[in-house]
Amino acid sequence: MLKEYDREKAVAYARKWALDHNPDYANYELYGGDCTNYISQCLRAGNIPFDNIGEHVLKKWYWYSEYSRTPTWTAAEPFYKYVVGNNSISTENYGVYARDAVYNELELGDIVQLVYDNVAYHAMIVTDIILEGEYLLDYLICQHTYDLLDYPLSLKEGERRYIKILGYYQ
Repeated sequence: MLKEYDREKAVAYARKWALDHNPDYANYELYGGDCTNYISQCLRAGNIPFDNIGEHVLKKWYWYSEYSRTPTWTAAEPFYKYVVGNNSISTENYGVYARDAVYNELELGDIVQLVYDNVAYHAMIVTDIILEGEYLLDYLICQHTYDLLDYPLSLKEGERRYIKILGYYQ
């Protein structure tokens, strides 16, 4: 049975650590960037469990230490392939259940990636939705590498990919 992703907890975590780094996790700023590590932490804070079940490291998602982690936890494109490929309508694998989304269906706690040649190089989390009446004006995002708190998505340059986090199987 699909379990609920706690969007509010994920967003609270994102805001708390947007301009700082949680000392419980390694900081990858000097190793290509910390954005996906931060996004993974946000999902974890939203009750998405570690996934140790996959048949190889790119089909798992966890971080126990700097020396015991998966590329799917810390790298943008492996993260994308894991989260959208881990489950589908016809499967109930262990771990996160997500899918590609379109801009106007994003919710708090969903993920936005910047891509070049269809390969992700950066990840951000939606932390607020700016509406005028019923009209969507913009989203606010938080990110690491460089650290931003509630920054307008409309000011981010580059091609985007949107990921809807649906929940998880346990």
